[in-house]
Amino acid sequence: MAGSEVRGEGCDDAVLTRAAAAGDQRAFAALVARHQSGVLHLVSRFCDDPGGMEDLAQEIFVKAYLNLGALRNGAVFRGWLHRIAANTCIDWLRRRKAEDGLVAGLDDSLADERDQERLEAREARCRLESAMTVLGARDRALLVLLGIEGKSVEEVAALTGLTPVNVKVRAFRARRKLKAFLEKDYA
Repeated sequence: MAGSEVRGEGCDDAVLTRAAAAGDQRAFAALVARHQSGVLHLVSRFCDDPGGMEDLAQEIFVKAYLNLGALRNGAVFRGWLHRIAANTCIDWLRRRKAEDGLVAGLDDSLADERDQERLEAREARCRLESAMTVLGARDRALLVLLGIEGKSVEEVAALTGLTPVNVKVRAFRARRKLKAFLEKDYA
């Protein structure tokens, strides 16, 4: 390849992409120089921290370099690069949101919160067991099979000998009875 082609002068993206995919780092550097401002502009729409923008741009170009072999038509390098940039920015936003949620949720009283949650779960289980006593054995079995064991209506019908419609109706009535009991005694 001629020296001017390696530097990217007078070369289109297709030529530079083929050279970069073949291992020519100067060709890839020319692609970075040519497209860096466009990538930074796109990144700026997701991140307003200059340091973060540079990090994201670097991550985008690393991904592009590692995946050059997957690009079949070098002439579409710009669009392909911008897709990588958009996906990388979206992933960055998801990671940031998850990290922010974790950091915001941290508290010195985590052990106390877990103990409180366990206590509330035990109380809820006791309330449910108490409420289940207002149901007949068959209705209790239906709700356990459907709600706790996660069986389908058809599976419950086969196990109980009821029709699927009858299973749905009985389960609906049993849930309504449970709700009324819980609202009356625990509201």
